[in-house]
Amino acid sequence: MTERRAELDGAHDLGPLAARVPEVLQRTAAYQVPVPPRVIAKLDANELPYGLPAELRAELGRVLAEIALERYPDAAARRLRAVVARQLSAATPGTPGTPGTPGTPIGGDQLVFGNGSDELIAMLCSAFSAPRGGRPGAVLYPVPSFVYYKLAAIARGVGVVEVPLTETFELDEPAMIRAIEEHHPSVVFLALPNNPTGTLWRLGFATELAARFRDVVIVSDEAYVIYSGATSLPVLAGHPNLVVMRTLSKLGMAGLRVGYTVSSPAIAALLEKLRPPYNVSALDQRAAEFLLEHAAEWCAARAAEVVAERARLAAALTARGFEVFASEANLVLVRTTGAAALWQRLADAGVTVRLFDAGRLAGCLRITVGTPAENEALLAAL
Repeated sequence: MTERRAELDGAHDLGPLAARVPEVLQRTAAYQVPVPPRVIAKLDANELPYGLPAELRAELGRVLAEIALERYPDAAARRLRAVVARQLSAATPGTPGTPGTPGTPIGGDQLVFGNGSDELIAMLCSAFSAPRGGRPGAVLYPVPSFVYYKLAAIARGVGVVEVPLTETFELDEPAMIRAIEEHHPSVVFLALPNNPTGTLWRLGFATELAARFRDVVIVSDEAYVIYSGATSLPVLAGHPNLVVMRTLSKLGMAGLRVGYTVSSPAIAALLEKLRPPYNVSALDQRAAEFLLEHAAEWCAARAAEVVAERARLAAALTARGFEVFASEANLVLVRTTGAAALWQRLADAGVTVRLFDAGRLAGCLRITVGTPAENEALLAAL
């Protein structure tokens, strides 16, 4: 392994260009997704495990066939914007399997679309990167959390402030407040629920931070809202520095790479200055629009099945001696001895899970909740 690492380092020797690369970027590893030779249960990427019904796929194909691929997409995503604004205004999600609650009016001028939520995270880092009080711009987030908060900041020369979670991966609220007071970050990211732990922290903390630190952007990253039912959207209007971030990836549309932020019109207008032109393709826009209009109930029903499977899988893993952490997302984080060897054994059996065997996540595997058959394959391989 060491020889291979040296070989790769030599192959990527930048020569005199290395002096141009920020030191923090030199120390950062690229995002890697191992791919075993065969896969019978793909439980490593937090995707919805169910494919669309055949009739929906056929109709979607007919809709996409009408797109003029020789033309650029609608830069403003007007049709998709109208669909999302209408759906958000109509209701906010409840716990999967239970009715939602009435929504609050959301205007199209409050929405910004990105190539997945990753692009939106990068735009937020850039938009609020100006120095303040003699301090350089910085973003703050708890760790462990979504890795792209750090990568996006580093890529834009923005500092990072990391606040450790507790031993059980709960949010250390006093430590968060102290860190904000000390470091004066530009943006605070809170994944609700968190990835890779699945933990759902106290929802009101985000709005409390927004009220207390009015010159800091507080981002409620709600990528897994369909599994948790928890959202800051109803209180958004009262907090002009609060941003709610969503993605369609966890709803069953990961291949589309469509995300969006909901914020005050002022923040949305600022992000629009940074948004690359035509960043969401015509195919992605039309597919997202079609699926939100015609497959939303199907997606919600499948998410409810995942939530039920999550409880069953967590109980089965606990019975097998794993330390299982509470989750409100479509994943289960477990800790065990010999995690790396176990990951390899699962990979050899065609079951892919995510290995996080370092730092605070030493001995941890993140397991996406799959279909009943995929979960049985996992348990059999264990």
